Amino acid sequence: MLRTVRRGAVPLMCGLAATVGLAQYATASPAPASTISARSTTVAAADQNAGQSTDQSAAARHDAPSDYWASQFQFDNNGTPWSTADFAAVKAKGINRAELNMPWSKLEPARGTFDFTEMDQELANAAAAGVKLVPIFWQSGWGGSPATFETDHEVTSTGATGVALAWWDKTEQNDYFAYVTATVAHITHSPGYGGSFMDYGHLDAQWLDNPGEGGWAPADIAYFHTNWLPATYKTISAFNAKYSTTYTSFGEVPAALPGAPLDSVYQAFRQWSVQDTYDRLTASVRKVSNGPLFYYFGGHVANAPQLGNLPDIFFNLARKYHATVVEDAANSAGLSLLFGSLGRAYQVPVAQEWTVFGTDDQIPAEAVNWLSMYPMMLPHGGGEDFFIHDGTTKDVIGYPIYTSWLPTLQKITGSYPTQPVAVYIDYSQARGNDSGGSLSSVENSIGALWSGYQAGFSVVTSEEIANHADSLSHYRAVLPMNGSDANIAAYQKAGGTVLSNGSQLPSYAPAYADLTSQQALQVVPATAADHRSSAISLGEVSPTFGYTGSVTLHPNGLNLVKGTYHVVDALTGQVPAQKALSDGSVCVPVAMKSAQLDQWSMLPGAAPTGTPVPAACPTTSGGATSVTGTAGQSGGGLIFLSVGATGLGGDGNLTQVTQDGQTAYETWTSAQSGVTPANVYLQLDPSSQVAKASTVTASVTYWSVAGQGFQVQYDSPGAPYFGGPTVAGSGTGSWQTATVTLTNVQFAELQNLSADLRLAVTDPTQPLYVSSVTLSSS
Repeated sequence: MLRTVRRGAVPLMCGLAATVGLAQYATASPAPASTISARSTTVAAADQNAGQSTDQSAAARHDAPSDYWASQFQFDNNGTPWSTADFAAVKAKGINRAELNMPWSKLEPARGTFDFTEMDQELANAAAAGVKLVPIFWQSGWGGSPATFETDHEVTSTGATGVALAWWDKTEQNDYFAYVTATVAHITHSPGYGGSFMDYGHLDAQWLDNPGEGGWAPADIAYFHTNWLPATYKTISAFNAKYSTTYTSFGEVPAALPGAPLDSVYQAFRQWSVQDTYDRLTASVRKVSNGPLFYYFGGHVANAPQLGNLPDIFFNLARKYHATVVEDAANSAGLSLLFGSLGRAYQVPVAQEWTVFGTDDQIPAEAVNWLSMYPMMLPHGGGEDFFIHDGTTKDVIGYPIYTSWLPTLQKITGSYPTQPVAVYIDYSQARGNDSGGSLSSVENSIGALWSGYQAGFSVVTSEEIANHADSLSHYRAVLPMNGSDANIAAYQKAGGTVLSNGSQLPSYAPAYADLTSQQALQVVPATAADHRSSAISLGEVSPTFGYTGSVTLHPNGLNLVKGTYHVVDALTGQVPAQKALSDGSVCVPVAMKSAQLDQWSMLPGAAPTGTPVPAACPTTSGGATSVTGTAGQSGGGLIFLSVGATGLGGDGNLTQVTQDGQTAYETWTSAQSGVTPANVYLQLDPSSQVAKASTVTASVTYWSVAGQGFQVQYDSPGAPYFGGPTVAGSGTGSWQTATVTLTNVQFAELQNLSADLRLAVTDPTQPLYVSSVTLSSS
């Protein structure tokens, strides 16, 4: 269906509130949805300057999905609409929504002319199969977006031309808002419509434009000077007083690059731009549709200063417009703990999506990791989303794992059992506060903390406090993850307990599960509303090592009422061997293979008569006291990572070679990889005694040549790359074995690639050859 839309001519207007508040824009109302269904109908496109609408009636009537079990699809099947049979096939697997990547250029081949013919056919086909379609509106970065008539692109912080469109190009922004609004208005009443994703910028990462983040296009800088600065500071005198400068006009204020003076000012503008634009885009869509809306969150905690992906921006807007937030990279424990907490704080549904990062042999464990963490989102679980059903290797391996686990996921109800204890993230650095705490290792540190002590602590952010979504006063104790700020100081002054390290958590938050060893198995519960039962998801998340030991479940940590409980395998109905402990806990021996899922129920009452009782539970001993990784071999309890990897930019790529008649792994040189460092990354069996030791002996057999050596950098408390002993060797061109001692060890897989330690190459311009590494507990 071709349709011509006349663009509104209202320009972007200056009306920014003082400091960093949101904009108030004049409202231009679109035509009623009922008038835009006929062929060649002319409508007034909703202007992107609608701003924060005070009329929330459409949002108040929103149609939220009762469940969301989805998979992402390309817009069509190689140029042909997805058929009813295609949708019926995924429906049979338990999927009820198909996300479509929308090609802006295909739906709007010329400015103001839309072709919805294929979209209408797919909606009809999906509806016939009982599936809802959820368009993903990409502005830039996906095939077919942006539209071909858009030509003004971003400029990165390094001066390069970016992939994304210039954020503040007024013509482009009007075009995109009109495209999204007109499309949603056209399809919102279709039986096959299941909601829309609101996106702006580069995919779901906003300012991502490699190399360097985006935001320095001429249109961006012009808006910074003529709109944001005057609205934020009112007068240049006020700006000069704040920053001790002597500018005579706002036009002289630099659009500072990262690390330059006044970079915090421009960073605050970039972050505000994301908040403002998403607000106005969503408001314009809410005027034509009360259907479900979704926000994608791409990237990680550390990316907030560069990408503008502050999670609280999306949660705050989701609360305002009754939208669901979708957490990408949901196989990150630290990120999932954060998003589950934010969902509960903002009362916003959170769905999860898994985007694969590992190689084919790692995909099953990644999928298990992602799926087993879904209960963290409860009671505000918004469903799951598989990226992407497209026939690739990831799809072939991961999709069956996802669909096979869907019936189990769909039955899990209740709430993740939280305790009145929180870890705290200072996000002010993302807002331009140069003195704010570093965000670089926060996500991994939170994940490692939970892996080592599986308790229901919450994650609170400085943005959450500012948005009045939560208060530190709600918590008995708070552990700052990246330094103390004014919120922590105020909390402590009011009598709150500020913790200095994770080892203090047990005094304030009882664990819900104790494991024999960490990193391979994770346990994620959902406790029923009556606090008399709990659903327990177990995921064996190591791609290499299995888990043999025990799991001890604690009713107090699960927020269960005091009493006697027993465990039943929810998948088989069988009652496993278990031992009731004196404090009411239940210990269950566990043997799970790599990348295996299981589901338990913890139910009231004693285990049935005849249930086997293990002699020793919890398991307190066992595991190898020495582990070895040997080039070309497996099974020694220590593995070399990134063997055979070929990606440019990887600092740990290894190639198997034969050196002087001996099998070895060769590091890539900096010329091969394109990066300066070169490393040999290793991961050890988490169930070994070595993984629990505080002092470890490392023996490395390597080829010694002049000028080449390595430093052993290992995971130590608070320092995942602690600099250990350096080995230089004789340089005689021979195989040698160096033995060094590592002290104050804490192997928690916090290095790149989830490694426990690495050999940092002395001279990355030439290769290092390693034949074997042995670690022994002392």
